[in-house]
Amino acid sequence: MQKLLMWIGLGVLGGWILALLVNFTIYQEVSTYYMVIHPLLDGIIFMTVMFGAYLLVWRSYKKSVKTATVQLGSLGLFFMVLAFIV
Repeated sequence: MQKLLMWIGLGVLGGWILALLVNFTIYQEVSTYYMVIHPLLDGIIFMTVMFGAYLLVWRSYKKSVKTATVQLGSLGLFFMVLAFIV
């Protein structure tokens, strides 16, 4: 089960990167305002951070379900607030 969860996370990361490459012209046009480095690299960095959050919650879940629930709720709230601010 743990290998399956890891492959699911890596599959989502790979799919996101592939989608960025295929739709790069569209992504570049709509994401010029808040770009840090380059639209493509910013998207890959963002998804890598999301994959890191996925791994953090997953490893925490293996140790304590309560801790993972608090982390997931906190991360979700943080990113929702960040989405409204940015």
